[in-house]
Amino acid sequence: MARVPLQESATRTAINSLLIHLGWIIDEHRADCNVFTERAKTVQQNALLKGRRPDYLLYETGTDRPIAVIEAKRPGRDLNGAIRQAVDHYATPLAIDIVFATDGTLFQSFDRRSGAPLLLDGEPVVDLITPKLALQFANVGASLETTTTVTGTKSELMAIFKDANDLLRREGLREGIERFSEFSNLIFLKLISEIEIDRESRGEPRRLESRYCWEAFSAKSAPDMLDYLNDTVLPRLVGTYNHSGDVFQPRLAIARPNTLKAVVDSLSRLSLLDVDSDVKGDAFEYFLKHSVTVGNDLGEYFTPRHIVKLVVDLIDPVYMEQVYDPCCGTGGFLIEAFHHIARKVRQTDETRHVLENNTIFGREITGTARIAKMNMILAGDGHTHIYQRDCLEEPVAGRFDVVLTNFPFSQDTDHAGLYGLNTADANPVFLKHAVDACKKGGRIGIIVPEGLLFSETQQYENVRRYVLDNCSVVAVIAFNEFAFRPYTGQPTAVLILEKGSAGTRPVWFYEVLEDGFEKTTRKNGRPPTPDGRNDLVTLRSLWSEKIKTDQSFFVEVSRIRENACKLSLSSYRPGHDSDTAAWVPLGGEKGVCDVVIGATPNTQNSVYWARGGHAWVTISDISTARYKHRYVTVTKRTITDEAVEQTSVKRLPKGTVLLGFKLTVGKVAIAGCDLFTNEAVAGLVPKDDRILPEYLYHLMPVIDDLQSHVQRTAKGPTLNKKILEQIRIPVPPRDQQVAFVERMDELEAEAISLRERANSLDQEMLEVGRTFVNSPSGAAGEV
Repeated sequence: MARVPLQESATRTAINSLLIHLGWIIDEHRADCNVFTERAKTVQQNALLKGRRPDYLLYETGTDRPIAVIEAKRPGRDLNGAIRQAVDHYATPLAIDIVFATDGTLFQSFDRRSGAPLLLDGEPVVDLITPKLALQFANVGASLETTTTVTGTKSELMAIFKDANDLLRREGLREGIERFSEFSNLIFLKLISEIEIDRESRGEPRRLESRYCWEAFSAKSAPDMLDYLNDTVLPRLVGTYNHSGDVFQPRLAIARPNTLKAVVDSLSRLSLLDVDSDVKGDAFEYFLKHSVTVGNDLGEYFTPRHIVKLVVDLIDPVYMEQVYDPCCGTGGFLIEAFHHIARKVRQTDETRHVLENNTIFGREITGTARIAKMNMILAGDGHTHIYQRDCLEEPVAGRFDVVLTNFPFSQDTDHAGLYGLNTADANPVFLKHAVDACKKGGRIGIIVPEGLLFSETQQYENVRRYVLDNCSVVAVIAFNEFAFRPYTGQPTAVLILEKGSAGTRPVWFYEVLEDGFEKTTRKNGRPPTPDGRNDLVTLRSLWSEKIKTDQSFFVEVSRIRENACKLSLSSYRPGHDSDTAAWVPLGGEKGVCDVVIGATPNTQNSVYWARGGHAWVTISDISTARYKHRYVTVTKRTITDEAVEQTSVKRLPKGTVLLGFKLTVGKVAIAGCDLFTNEAVAGLVPKDDRILPEYLYHLMPVIDDLQSHVQRTAKGPTLNKKILEQIRIPVPPRDQQVAFVERMDELEAEAISLRERANSLDQEMLEVGRTFVNSPSGAAGEV
């Protein structure tokens, strides 16, 4: 059963807890109070408000200057509307630039100077902030960069991490996970030492004595430092934290004292504890995400922070709920959930005990489990129930209130039988494990590969039906293929589920076109978009209402059940409705084409290839035709009559549209004669005159479903015949097809001309360069 929605009074209670947690003084009887509710601080300011009563006004400490306003709404209210109200009624009259709106769960920021959300390190601010950070925004502007005490920015911080990474490689730690594990020991000591100093400054007792912290060894000579860490510090950490499994190794893997000294000296220049940050373990994830030399052996463990935070905020775990991540990696979801809960509850000995010992639960099959434990210790402990084990080997039945996870895609498993499934493919097994582990009335936020949501593979359909039978599907949030770059280009989606009986309310689909970061495949990560485009801001503002927009819509559960229980957004995108006659399947019984897949005769049998007379098309031949004249008549390789008669190749008639659908998806050409293809090329043979080959040739590269249904394999992107047949395409009247082809032909001719002109200029530049190099004097003036 779903939780009862909060009323506005409960929203106020949650805001008060957050403000106290962040260091704001809400007691209006205190002289240093910097938060006022239902009124302004001074008589003059109240006069400017003309009787209107703001929910919260935040002040610069020790002054009468208001620097931010908070508008509180009960869930179900539009946060954009709340922002507009706060700007018009309170911020503008009092000349306040910073505005927050919240329903107690989700927050939205706004700055009057920029007309957009506040930006911290290029990302929208989606939480309340500390007095120090609020004052910085008020004084500096709508966009800030986080700084360190060394010189500056996170990019400079990453340069130091990269140097440490290189030092460890030269030490002989070749695998990225080896270097990261060793680096994590030192980063932990640096961070925990700074946390302890910070705790002391706030009058709180230390958890780790000073003789085991950074200052106790960082100034020692290289040999003494190595001995002190191995003989004194690490045994203390092992004794304190290894009771629930290995967290710290008893000795460093670094053997050379000078290497250790160099790494420690570089880290000593930094202050890694950013008091304006809620997550004290940032450094671990920065190292994973940005260190370009780490490579693919670590990339699988990182889920982008902005997506983690989004999912946790939408699920909204609360105090006394138990949170489980069966594939926790470095602990991103668990850390965010821990902080989400902690900042909304009053800190007492009792609440701290619950948070640290009965809230966070995780499993991780790799040795990264110990990094998750370290991260949780830094976050405030809560590491006790994180274990290194294969979650699929041990099913869990209805134990946890909240399940949050991003399981590793496209893995194999031997444990599907434990879940009533018959497959070696782990994708559906992970999804069922997550649903089974959740209590009735609990909530699940899970990141899944797009293919799991639409593939008609029987096991995939079975697990989707299981989800619909046991959960209410609250939302499907689809991300583009860049969202998880640079680690994977696989399209993904987030499922938000409520465990219980079969759901009956319509499913809300939302398509994230822009997530606030550039669409790039660069190995060092995706920088924020310079123009601030970010659909996640809009998603947050719509979450309570879940209305229909250009990027969101509802689908009835009955329709989903009739459609093989598919939960992919592309299966229901408006314009693809089966009742709309203009959109029809590409293939199959109701389609406009026969989809024919090619084959490759045995390459070791020369009888099939020697002096062949039949064109045999590969992706390379399609590429050549695409950039010249679109029609394929001559191919690099040909096959013989014997190959045609004795193998599974299939003849495609002249006029067939040739489509690359494996490894290189979307390349097209047209058969200029009867020919054959290999298995990476599909032939789209029009069944009748409903569709022109030239129309199909221009259309297929721009059909969204072609890319959104791509499945990522170890060898590269791929589709299959069944998926191709199900892709829906617009089929307008013939005269409209002709007009479309004529216009596209003009544009293609222009593109080819420009390409040929560019090639000609390239050749001209080469000739000029050769003339210069080969001239007697090498003088540019003689060219």
